[in-house]
Amino acid sequence: MVMEKIKTIVFLFIISFSFLIAGEIDILLNKLINKGIITKEEANEIKQEIKKEKESEKGKYSFLKDTKFSGDLRVRFQMENIEGDPNRNRGRFRGRFGFKTNLAENTEVGLRLASGVGEQTSTNQTFEDSFSQKSIWIDRFYVKHKINNFGIIAGKIENPFYSTDLIWDTDINPEGIAFTYQNNNFFTNLGVFILDEFRNLTDDPMLYGFQIGYKGKNFKIGSGIYLTNNLVGKKQDDISPKYKPKGNSLNNGEYIYEYKPISILFEVTPFEIVNKSFKIYGEYIQNTESNLVNNKGYLIGISLGNLKEKGDFEFGYNYRRIEADATMAILSDSDINGGGTSLKGHKINFGYQVSKNSSLGVTYFIGSPLSPRNDKRNTLQIDYLVKF
Repeated sequence: MVMEKIKTIVFLFIISFSFLIAGEIDILLNKLINKGIITKEEANEIKQEIKKEKESEKGKYSFLKDTKFSGDLRVRFQMENIEGDPNRNRGRFRGRFGFKTNLAENTEVGLRLASGVGEQTSTNQTFEDSFSQKSIWIDRFYVKHKINNFGIIAGKIENPFYSTDLIWDTDINPEGIAFTYQNNNFFTNLGVFILDEFRNLTDDPMLYGFQIGYKGKNFKIGSGIYLTNNLVGKKQDDISPKYKPKGNSLNNGEYIYEYKPISILFEVTPFEIVNKSFKIYGEYIQNTESNLVNNKGYLIGISLGNLKEKGDFEFGYNYRRIEADATMAILSDSDINGGGTSLKGHKINFGYQVSKNSSLGVTYFIGSPLSPRNDKRNTLQIDYLVKF
C-alpha cells in the first residue's frame, strides 16, 4: 500500500512538471526504475501520459500561430491660431497596440488599446500635468464571423462603412453589431449601434446605418443613410460627456432634431502623375429629417500617391462645407475649426515615408464658421509616425 502511494505521488509529480525536456524525464524515470520504485512498464505508461498531456496543451494554444500583433506611435506638434483667443501650442502623442487572431476558420477576435482622454473622435494625449501618467483605453474589442460573402461583427468595432470624415471621424469605432456582404464588385453594410444607455429609460438613443456600393477597377461609389432614434430631448453632454463639439441645434443643451442624413460618395483614380495614383473623391449629405433648413453638407478632394515604401510621398487637399444640422456633430471630423458642424474650410496635407516603418507628415486646416457659429481657427499639425 505504501509503495502504491509512492508510485502515485511520483506519477503526479512527473506529470506536473511535464514541461521538462525529454532527456531529463528519461533520466529521472531510469533512476526510479533502478531504485525499484517503478517498473519499466510503469515508466512507459508515464511517458505516454506525458505525451498526451503535451499534445493536449499544444492544441489549446494553436490559435497563437494565427495571431497578428500590430501598433503605432505618433508624436505631434500642434499649433492653433484661434481668432479672438490666445494661440495654443502643444505637444501630443498617440499610441495604439493590439492583436487579431483566428480562433477558427471563419472566426476572428481582435483587441486594440489606445491612448487618449476617452473622446470618441480622438486618441491623442497632450503632454501636460508635470509628466503625469496617461490613460489607456479599449479602442476596439470585437468578434467577427464570416460565411462565404457574408460577415457579422459585434462589439466595439472598426467602422464598417465606406466613408469620408464628413459624417465619420476616422478615429470612431462604433459599438454594436454590423452585417456586411461583398460579392465581386458589389458591397453592402448594415449597422445597429447604441449611442447611450439610460438606466431609468426604455427609449435609449440608437443609430442605424445602411449602405450599398460598387467598386470597379479605377472607381468606387456608395450611397447610404444613417438614422438616429430617441435622440430628441436627450442632452448632448449625456450622449457625449468627453467630447463637446459645436454646431448642432440644441435647446438648453438638448437635441431638438433627429439626424437622418443620406450620403452619396465616390472616388475615382483616372490616371497617374509621376508614377503616383491621382485620386478625386467627394461626398454629399443631406439630413432628411423634416422642418430643417441648415441640413446639407459636402466634401470634395484630391490626393496624389500614398505611403508604403521608403521614399514614397503623398499630397492631399479637400474642401468641405457642412451646415449645422447636416449630421451629428459628435461623430464628424474633430480637427477642422475645432470640430463639429456649422463650418467650412480647407485641409492640406503632405507626407513622406522616411523608412519602411516611419513617416513624416504635415497637415494644415483653414477653418471658418457658418451661422450660428462665429469662431474661426487655423490648425497646423506636424507628425512623426512609427508603425510596428
